[in-house]
Amino acid sequence: MKPLTLVICVIIVAAMIIGTCGCTSSNNTSSSASGYGTTLAPDNLAGAISNQYTAANYTVNTPFVMTKQGDTITYKGVVTDGPKVATPYTRNITIVLAPDRTTAWTTYNSTISQQEARGYQKFMAYNAEGDTYWTGYLGGLSGNPSTPQVRDDLHDPSNIGLILPAANYGWLYLTNADLSNHYAILTNEQTPA
Repeated sequence: MKPLTLVICVIIVAAMIIGTCGCTSSNNTSSSASGYGTTLAPDNLAGAISNQYTAANYTVNTPFVMTKQGDTITYKGVVTDGPKVATPYTRNITIVLAPDRTTAWTTYNSTISQQEARGYQKFMAYNAEGDTYWTGYLGGLSGNPSTPQVRDDLHDPSNIGLILPAANYGWLYLTNADLSNHYAILTNEQTPA
C-alpha cells in the first residue's frame, strides 16, 4: 500500500470506531437551562422556565408543568414578583406552544374570549408584524394597582428562544429553547401579591 492510501484507511477506520463506541453524541437536548451550546426541545422546558424565574428573583409558587395534546404543548405555573418591584403581583402564567398558524390564532382568540367571560374588559389590543397582544382589567379600566389584569400575547416561531412574561409588562428570555417550529401564546394573569 502507498503511504497516502494507508493514512486514509487509518482515518476511515478511526472514524468508524469513534462513531460506534458512543464517543460522540448527536443528542443536543439538555435539561439544564444554564448550559451554553445546549438546546431544549419544546416539550422539555418546564424546569428551565421555573429556573429562569428563580434566577430573576421571582418566587416560584407553583413550578411549571407541561401537558401535551397532539402537537400542542402547554406550560402552566405561578410566580410572584421579586423585591425590586414597587407593586408586586402574583402571576398565573400559561404558555401554549402551537404547531401552526391556525392553531395559534384559534388558541389566542379562545384565550381572549375566556378572559372576557371571566369579567376582564379590553384595555388595549394590538396586531402588527411580530407584535400581537390583548390586555384587560377585571371589571374595567382602573388606576388602582390592586385591580387584577391580564395580558395575552401571540409570538411567531423563533430560533431565538422563548419569551416569558415578566413584571411591568417586561420580558425574560429562555434563549436555549428551540421554538423555530412553534408559535407561542402567552397569558400573564396578574393579581396583587
